[in-house]
Amino acid sequence: MVRSEKNSKMSSEQPLKKKLRIENEPDNPDETDFIHNLADEGVPTDFQALHLSLPHINEEDITRNAVNLQLHSENTLFRTSDKFESAISDSKNDTILSNEISYISSTENISIKPAPDITSPSKSTDSLIKTVHLTCLATDKIDSLNEVNIDDNEFGLDDFQTILIKQCLCGVPDSILRTPFEGQQINDCNIVRTAILSEWPNKKVLQFLSNLQILFDVYLKQNNKGFICSKIVSICEALICNEYNLIEQIISLCETRDKYINFLAAKVLSSFLVIAKTNINNEWLETIVNFFSSENYDYVKIQFALEVVKRVVEWKDIELHVLEEGDNSESAGPSSQEIVNVNCITVPFTDPESYDTSAIKGLIIKSLEAKWPELIHMVQTLILHNNSVQAQTCVLTFLALWESTISVKANLSVIDTKPFYAHLEIFVGMLNSQLQPIVWKQILSLFNEVLCYGSTLALQDMLPDDTCQLAHLLVRYVKDYRLLDSLPFKRNEGFIVNSFVGTIASLQPGQSNIDKTLLQKMVLLVLKSVAVTIKETRSDSSDSSVGSDDSDFYQDMQLIERSIRDVLKKVDVFIKNSLDFHPETPLSKILIHLFNDQDDYMIEAMVCTLDITIGISYRNAVYPDLINMLNPIHSFIEFLKVVSHHSDILLDYLVSNETCFLLYLLRFLKFTKRNWSKFISSCGEGSTSRGSELDDTMSVLIRLKMQINRLVSRDLFPYNITPILRLLETCENLYEGNEFS
Repeated sequence: MVRSEKNSKMSSEQPLKKKLRIENEPDNPDETDFIHNLADEGVPTDFQALHLSLPHINEEDITRNAVNLQLHSENTLFRTSDKFESAISDSKNDTILSNEISYISSTENISIKPAPDITSPSKSTDSLIKTVHLTCLATDKIDSLNEVNIDDNEFGLDDFQTILIKQCLCGVPDSILRTPFEGQQINDCNIVRTAILSEWPNKKVLQFLSNLQILFDVYLKQNNKGFICSKIVSICEALICNEYNLIEQIISLCETRDKYINFLAAKVLSSFLVIAKTNINNEWLETIVNFFSSENYDYVKIQFALEVVKRVVEWKDIELHVLEEGDNSESAGPSSQEIVNVNCITVPFTDPESYDTSAIKGLIIKSLEAKWPELIHMVQTLILHNNSVQAQTCVLTFLALWESTISVKANLSVIDTKPFYAHLEIFVGMLNSQLQPIVWKQILSLFNEVLCYGSTLALQDMLPDDTCQLAHLLVRYVKDYRLLDSLPFKRNEGFIVNSFVGTIASLQPGQSNIDKTLLQKMVLLVLKSVAVTIKETRSDSSDSSVGSDDSDFYQDMQLIERSIRDVLKKVDVFIKNSLDFHPETPLSKILIHLFNDQDDYMIEAMVCTLDITIGISYRNAVYPDLINMLNPIHSFIEFLKVVSHHSDILLDYLVSNETCFLLYLLRFLKFTKRNWSKFISSCGEGSTSRGSELDDTMSVLIRLKMQINRLVSRDLFPYNITPILRLLETCENLYEGNEFS
């Protein structure tokens, strides 16, 4: 149900709007009246100002009957899908009805934004309610429309929200706590029934869903700390048992077609599933998953279901807000929140399973697995044949869900996620110049998550087959199918930016350039694909079944190295053509500047180049120019220049878990230890003084070692850093004993 909005306007000829007056309100002689033309024509004083708020009524028709009827119609709750004219044609008061219909017909040509249509959860329920509603209108006076109105004061939402903000419901009567969930009893044509959520006004639906979300957030936050308010536990258990039949109503809210209600309903439903875990009705999951049916694409329902599943799968990423991380720290006195809840009766939750979401995630993934091929086909069809906003929104949400499902952050088992590694090759073939740039980025993000080299693949001895196949396919598309040239470009409006003279117009009509974020994702993906390919071939070469005289195997290795060299050269040329780099700048330095604003990308790219170099050198490669192109020592020297040779930044990278810098530094120091002479010579390449570059580099490593030692001596380092310390000491000894040698 919705409430029609009053379209108030102020006439441009009048300097001030007159305050609306009630019929029996006496005139105020002290109030200035600016409306002179109506007074001259004999219009009563208390109706002169109403002419501004009711511009549809002619001046000669301003009477008490017309004004009362207009104000009465604006306060009427009705269903927009009902036929209002036919419903009131049989009313007893023919005079009032004729005036009402006359007013409605006189305003048909006025452009008024329609109110959103909120439908009921099922056709049968909607038909029943609509039939009762029309019957009541046909037998009673028009004033009986107010009998089905829901009194805003009877919801109890304001009181519940005010109490809930304190994060404790102890001492609050059950009548106040249960009122928002029990629903409102309404008298619809002398039939008392409970109003469902879809019949509530939009404002009250949003407020109710917001209160539910606050309730679930408080429950999850307190559960993470080991205690929960007993009253909050009681209400949540009642919701889990579905005592109020709210879950079906929340799922059915996707029928409303209101984007705000749909968004909040999906968020509330996902929070409920996280709290309920496996104590849920299987029909709820079946209803959500069945929205993915390909028989008739309903983008609103598809988006709703995708949002619910995605929020549950990636719940770990939003477990604790960054501003609340300090709650567990020791403080001198109790916090203000603890003072407010000093009399709270809490329920302890010490079982780790009380906040473990793996069970509900596994249940969701199993339900999604059955619909996965159908979803893949649907998204493929939407990408190729539908560029509407709703369709592309569903595509982006699906790709984000796919990325979250296979992400290591989701903490899902390998067995559960294995089926979702299929069908990846389909989307590689869709990467072309006709694809939307935002879809390009999301697909590249998905592929980068599959090839999670720095966090997972670089640490594994045996790589999954699906991952290796994707890497091979990407290398082939870059080498043979000009995948890099298919990246979408953006066109500037013919301006050149000069830092000295400002912005000046270009003589050329327009200048095309590549989106840097898109370029970063693409280059990192190619580096990961090459690193995975090298790692796989290195694992094959260490196989005992391959003898030292197996010439066919080594011929295959030479072909792979040639393909990798061609791919990296294409990447090198493409970056130089897209960005402002000198043609002689080595790729190892270009990569650092390409990713200088993305720490995680930059460090993972450094890990890839380092492993590629080690893998090629390990097998005595026949292409030495490939090793020079990816010289990891040049990359490290350039990296130190980017961070201004601050050892504090390196220490932050080591302590933080946001990057794979620990893995990189460990492998780089081992590489430097084995290739010390190459390290010294690389420090002198491209520099006026070999000693100064070497001194600057080693001074950073020595300061880093001293900082780590201080933290370790105080037992402040978060993990065992001994291997890094030993390698730093070894490099320092080599530097002091072999300086300039």
